[in-house]
Amino acid sequence: MSEFNPANERLKKEYEDALLHGAHKEQRTADAAWKAINLFEDFTGKKDFTTFNTGQAKDFKRWLMKRKNEKDEPLSLSTVSHVLSNVREFFKWLAVHPKGIRKVDGQAVAYLRLSNNDERAGRATREQPVPTIEEVRQTLHTMPHKTDIEKRNRALMAFVALTGVRDAALVSLKMKDIDLQKREIWQDPRHVKTKNRKGITTVFMPFDPLWEEIVTDWVNFTRGTLGFKDDDPLFPKELVIPDPEKMKFTSAGLSREHWNNANQVRGIFKDAFTKAGVPYYRPHAFRKMLVIWAMEHCSQYEVKAISQNIGHEHAMTTYNAYGPIMMHDQRKAIANIGKGNPNLQNVPMDELLKEVSRRAGK
Repeated sequence: MSEFNPANERLKKEYEDALLHGAHKEQRTADAAWKAINLFEDFTGKKDFTTFNTGQAKDFKRWLMKRKNEKDEPLSLSTVSHVLSNVREFFKWLAVHPKGIRKVDGQAVAYLRLSNNDERAGRATREQPVPTIEEVRQTLHTMPHKTDIEKRNRALMAFVALTGVRDAALVSLKMKDIDLQKREIWQDPRHVKTKNRKGITTVFMPFDPLWEEIVTDWVNFTRGTLGFKDDDPLFPKELVIPDPEKMKFTSAGLSREHWNNANQVRGIFKDAFTKAGVPYYRPHAFRKMLVIWAMEHCSQYEVKAISQNIGHEHAMTTYNAYGPIMMHDQRKAIANIGKGNPNLQNVPMDELLKEVSRRAGK
């Protein structure tokens, strides 16, 4: 097997340019496509892409289903589906490319897909745990806040609880993005890593006055005591310097730099929840906490406002993404059906079912 196929490499580069500059995708999308296409090349032994046909498509799908991951386990259906999707889109593009027309079997593209049942199984997810307001309150109450790092960590969790901001956006926010007078933040897509690069104005949720006080104290501390300016990060990473005597790196407080990603944020949350005796919840779970609370306590008008507050253009996106009720709440809600309606009190279940059937038949 040759190390690479020059003709294929040129086509992959053209496709990457088409994704980045023609379809305006992010680099990570192009990287995922490149990785999937490389897998297809591994399967074919670097054959020219223009030889693609139905036989290759079917055999590649079988090959993927038998492939193992780093843990020597079969690839998940979700992973296989994503790989097939990326390869499918590539050959769609190649089928109408000047170098692929009349060579690539365009009908074979449809074969690069799992069965409908496997697609559904691949999308299935287990119920993700969601914190309660009280669990967040308990955790914030127990978090230390003497050092600069401790103050930041506590303010960071309180801020996520108040805003439901995504962790990628959180680590890219600047001091100038928060307005304490208006009690809101402006997620400026020119430098804040919002989803789909949308500009989002997010108002603090009225959960607990202490949470807002924690965030306010943090902003005043960083601006006043530490001298942070508008373009400094709202939540900076730790400053680590070498310690020649101890032959290791040591903390020197806070830097003026943003985190590169949200990994450290998740670590902070995990540590705080563990020390508070509370199960670990990812930062993203706070968004669902907010929506579930709103569904229980707010009007439809208020839920729509909250939907916009977390960056959704449509309320149905909020319901579909974060609205599914936790199983124990589902049981509780169904058990309570009719308790506020005197017409349904003390009605035998068999009579109730008959009435439901009668109305359904109208």
